[in-house]
Amino acid sequence: MPTDDLVTRLAPLPRNMLDCMRASGVDPDALARQVGLDPEQLVSGVTLEEADRFLCAGWTALNDPSFGLRAGCTLRAERFGVVGIAAMTSPTLQVAFERKARYNRLIWGDVYEVELRGAQGIVRIAMTAPPRPYSQAKIDLELASLITFARQFTGVHVVPLRLTLRQKAPAYQERYARVFECPIAFGQTDDSIVFRGQDFALPLISANADVGSVLLDAAEARLEQSRDSDSDPLRWRVTHALRRLLRGDDPTLGAVADQLRMSERTLQRRLAEQKLSFTDLLDEVRRESALEYLKARRVSVDEVAFLLGFATPSSFFRAFKRWTGTTPQGWRHAQGARA
Repeated sequence: MPTDDLVTRLAPLPRNMLDCMRASGVDPDALARQVGLDPEQLVSGVTLEEADRFLCAGWTALNDPSFGLRAGCTLRAERFGVVGIAAMTSPTLQVAFERKARYNRLIWGDVYEVELRGAQGIVRIAMTAPPRPYSQAKIDLELASLITFARQFTGVHVVPLRLTLRQKAPAYQERYARVFECPIAFGQTDDSIVFRGQDFALPLISANADVGSVLLDAAEARLEQSRDSDSDPLRWRVTHALRRLLRGDDPTLGAVADQLRMSERTLQRRLAEQKLSFTDLLDEVRRESALEYLKARRVSVDEVAFLLGFATPSSFFRAFKRWTGTTPQGWRHAQGARA
């Protein structure tokens, strides 16, 4: 992640996660103080670096790999902020998911992709950050929150068509079955939940057009404020799009333009206006992602090369030597020695 983004972008942590931590015997306020944060920051806003510090400490304290699923099932309407209320006042489930996809950056930062394809409604979760100890818990929380929201605010016991997960089947896989009650496929290419088209069209029992319009105005204002607070909004958007696309492919300018919903020519012009190089941004994202992957120690060097879209491991080795002056194995060994 770019250093300026780590420092400047503020967002509160999901309240359902904090509530579930308390119910699990871990005091979020005490944990915040332990990592040098004011407990008030957890709901007023933390930087990405502060959130990472808090979540790493929380993950250790909880010692429960299935925590994300439990937290995702902990939804209390009275604890919703602007984003949650904007979703719950939506006319239909699809609109609610689309609103959450648009405003999720205000509370969490990961990217939703909502798609109606024929008779199916698909919601994908795209992690925008490199792997962390709690990454799967974040994905589990997001997916469980979606099905819990659907059941709670439609008044219908919605059962998805299927759930797909990139991770291999974990020891707690039976908990997925209890939460989602649908076929679950592990080791897939994305993290997604697939609904029936008719479920996407279900009206919400909490729909309120008047309140919704007020909340949408507030959410849009906060979204714009969040963008304005970034030192370089275009840079932020391009680098985050690149992170989403780095899944074994070499991202192109056109693919990033599609992610940002603009033409390739427009993106090229806007980059030139801000004196930004697409090649340099891709190189920067690859470098930062490579260091995070190697720190995590859960993937081999060859796998890192593949994930970052390099044609061969040797081309990754050359790039890494240019970035750091050493080899990936040498850098990883040095990190282990420091630890």
